[in-house]
Formats: sequence, structure tokens, C-alpha cells
Amino acid sequence: MLAITSEAVAYIKEKQKPIHLELPPEIGCCIHLREKPSVRLGAPHDPQNYEKLMLQGIEAFVPKELVSLPLTITVNQFLGFRNLDITGWKLV
Repeated sequence: MLAITSEAVAYIKEKQKPIHLELPPEIGCCIHLREKPSVRLGAPHDPQNYEKLMLQGIEAFVPKELVSLPLTITVNQFLGFRNLDITGWKLV
């Protein structure tokens, strides 16, 4: 199940937008690997492929295949710029 840190909740509420997890394409032909999803502000372009959740007062769109995975949304900061990130992702 998706979780959001308190710092990430504050950041998302400051932006006043929903969030969605965007999956990168699968890599490989024999062994299928997928890099971790990115966390984006705003609703997805194809909401029919997402499960819509309300988490701590935040509207979140999660790809249907990721709903049951234990992932956490966090905030990273680099040179004063903040962005959302995800932890708990495993390639295999």
C-alpha cells in the first residue's frame, strides 16, 4: 500500500494538485526489469489505467499493477530545489 511522509504531504498540499505515479517502460527481452516510477504532480493523461486513492487528504493516481506494493512517497532536496521521490522499489 502506498504511504506518504509528512514532509511530502506538506509539499503536495502546498502545490494544491493531485499526484500520480508514472511507470517507465520495461527493459529487456528475456528478463523484464522496470526502473522505479516517478512521482508527478497533476492527474495522469490516461486515468483509466490508474486506481484513484485518497491518502492523507491527497488525491493520488496509482497504476493498477502497483496498488498493493509497499511504496513510500518522500521529498528530496538538492540545491534548494525540492522534488517528490519514491522509496521501497525493487527491480526484481
